[in-house]
Amino acid sequence: MTNSNDTNPYTAPSSNVNNNLQPRSAIPKVIGIISLILAGLGIFGALASLFASLFMPAMLEAQVNMGFSKTYLISSNFVSLLTSLWAIFIGIKLIKYQDIGRRHFNYYTVVMVIMSIIAFFVTRNMMENMFSDMSPEAGAAAMELSSISSASVFVAPVIIIIVALLLNQKKVKDSLN
Repeated sequence: MTNSNDTNPYTAPSSNVNNNLQPRSAIPKVIGIISLILAGLGIFGALASLFASLFMPAMLEAQVNMGFSKTYLISSNFVSLLTSLWAIFIGIKLIKYQDIGRRHFNYYTVVMVIMSIIAFFVTRNMMENMFSDMSPEAGAAAMELSSISSASVFVAPVIIIIVALLLNQKKVKDSLN
């Protein structure tokens, strides 16, 4: 007995062309979208801080009175703006599954870790100067508290390192052009 599909000229031919294709990993697209969202917020925050620093002298003076230098405040806002623009570039490339996005994310990770270390020590130094006028007991307590909050600067780099490890998995790298 013959199968009715074998004799029917309108039946689609069977093929195994797509059986060997692996679906692309969703990790680059998800990381790209998150990168775009966070970078957009970063740009907004950096521009707002720059605007406040440049056009609202009372705001800048208040921050200077807290122990921050004008140079540090303005330069950190510019660096934040540049890294946010870089993150937008990375996000777009990852959404398009382009390997250059993954490579730039690796560079971005290194830069962010270095910047976090620098920010930790600069902030710690500023806090020491700010607390130097206090009594030794109050200064030590304030310094201990500020050290805890200063250490939180390392949370973002740890997350970025974990994301970089995800992007550099073999199956994810293979899904990028």
